[in-house]
Amino acid sequence: MKEKSLRWAILLGLAFIIALGVAAIAFGQWRSQKVEQGSAPAVFPPSLARAATAQQQYALAAEVAQSWQPDSLPAVISVHRQSQHGRWPTDITWMFEFYSPATHRLAVVAVGGGRTWLLQEKISPYSVPTFTETDWQVNSARALQAWWDAGGATFVALHSEQVDLTTQLRIPPGGEHPVWTIVGLAGDQVWRVAVDGATGELAPD
Repeated sequence: MKEKSLRWAILLGLAFIIALGVAAIAFGQWRSQKVEQGSAPAVFPPSLARAATAQQQYALAAEVAQSWQPDSLPAVISVHRQSQHGRWPTDITWMFEFYSPATHRLAVVAVGGGRTWLLQEKISPYSVPTFTETDWQVNSARALQAWWDAGGATFVALHSEQVDLTTQLRIPPGGEHPVWTIVGLAGDQVWRVAVDGATGELAPD
């Protein structure tokens, strides 16, 4: 009787171990599948890469700004784009905000769709930090690639239906040179990366 009970105990123990093994294998396969589904695409999207960069459009904006006020310099450069199911618009409009120290005025120049125009101008109640082309060594494409490599790709993969992406260059409070800030937004999820506009290194955000 004792031998029979011992035999059953051994069989039940073996069955339990086998069940645990099967469960572990199944869980491992499920986890691998989840990682694979949430993994970042390896290739930078061609539709994102084909869009005009800030430096490509800057000369057009600067020409309008110089006609507006000869002493004007860029204070903020930005663009907003939105993906739909992984595809990004290639026809984007860059916004260049210029500041004139002599007149204390700001002007926003838009460049996109084959047009360049002075969108608006206004008086600034305070001095606005500006930068020159010498201060601005890192193009928007390189900054965007840095955002992509620093988690942006995974963010886009996890929110592939729609992502709002804002790219902006300005001198941060207390800063000495311009910094790119790239922000991805999907629902209530945000992925933000700052890139030094002079060196291309990731900057404190």
